[in-house]
Amino acid sequence: MNTHTHIKISIISMVVRLIVEKNHLDEQEAIFAFYNSRISDKLADRDVGLYRYSPYLIYELWNAEYQTGEFEQSPYYWSLL
Repeated sequence: MNTHTHIKISIISMVVRLIVEKNHLDEQEAIFAFYNSRISDKLADRDVGLYRYSPYLIYELWNAEYQTGEFEQSPYYWSLL
């Protein structure tokens, strides 16, 4: 497993933990919700570089998508540009 893959797995684990805590989903629901999000796709895309950001920021983007259907609605989205 390369370092890039290890970093993404660590980030995903932390984001899923935040989803469980803050959105009151069980772990399986949180994993499903994360992997079925556009943010998950962005995290997998090396060109986007989302893996370089904090799991808290990634959670906030995910939560905006979860709540509104658009991660671009997060106030943190514009700081990524």
